[in-house]
Amino acid sequence: MIFISLFVYFIGFKSLYFYFLPIKIENIVSLLIYYLLFILPFVIDYVVTISSCFFLQSLYVRFQTLNEFWKCLPTDLVDVSRQWTHTEIVDFMENTRLLHSELCGLLKTFTQGYGSLLLGFFASSFINLLLSIYFIVNNGTLSTSHSSANVWEQIIPLIIHVQMVTFLMFIIVFVSFINKKKMEMISYLRLYRISNLHLDIKRQIKMFMNQISECDSNQISAYGFFDTNLNLVTTILVLLITGIITIIQMKNHPIILRLNNDTKSFLEKL
Repeated sequence: MIFISLFVYFIGFKSLYFYFLPIKIENIVSLLIYYLLFILPFVIDYVVTISSCFFLQSLYVRFQTLNEFWKCLPTDLVDVSRQWTHTEIVDFMENTRLLHSELCGLLKTFTQGYGSLLLGFFASSFINLLLSIYFIVNNGTLSTSHSSANVWEQIIPLIIHVQMVTFLMFIIVFVSFINKKKMEMISYLRLYRISNLHLDIKRQIKMFMNQISECDSNQISAYGFFDTNLNLVTTILVLLITGIITIIQMKNHPIILRLNNDTKSFLEKL
C-alpha cells in the first residue's frame, strides 16, 4: 500500500509541477527523457526509495516471523509430554539458526547490491539540502528582477526538500527496524540458564550466539562508507548545522559574493 501511495504521489506531484510551472515541450522525446527524468521531482529518488523499502520490508517481516517461531519453543527448552520431544527441540533450534544465517546473508547481498545506490542517494540528497540552504540564506542577493514570480515556484521546492528528508527517514527507519529484529534473538537466548540444559541444546545456543555475533558485522551500509542506522540521522543533522553556520559566517566573503554574482548571472540567462 505504501508503494502504491508513493507512485500515485509521484504522478500527482509531477502533474502539479507541470501545471503550475509550465515548460516548453519541443518534442515527445525531450518530454520523456529530459522533463520526466531530470526535472524535479527526480524519478530516481522514488525508484531508490520504493525498491529499497520493498526489500527492507521483506527482510523485516522474515526476521519478525523467525522470532515468532522461536517463541513456539517450550519455556525452558525441556521435553513437554505429547508436544515437544528433545529431538524436535534440537532440530527446531538448528533450523531456526540456519534460517537466521540465510537472512543475514540476504542482508549482506542487499548491501552489496544497493550500497552504491544508497551512497549516491544520501550524498546527493545532502548536497541538495545544503544548496537549498545556500539559496535561502542568499535569497536577497540571488533574487532576479522578475516581479511576477509565482508563489508555487517557492512552495514546490520546499515540498521537494521535505519529501527528500522523508525518503531518507523511510530508509533509515526500515533499516533500524531490521537491526532491532535481528538482534532480538539474542535477548531470547540470554534468558536460558545454560547450565541446566541438555548438552545438545547448549551446543545449539552457543553456535547461535556466535553466529549472531558474526552477523552483527554485516550491517547495511552505503557501500562501506557509513552504516545506515539511526546514528546517521544525528550525523546528517550535525553536518547540516555545520554547513548552515559556515554559509552564514561566509555570507559576505569575497569568494561567496563572486559566487553569488555568477549564480545570479546564470539564473538571469535561463
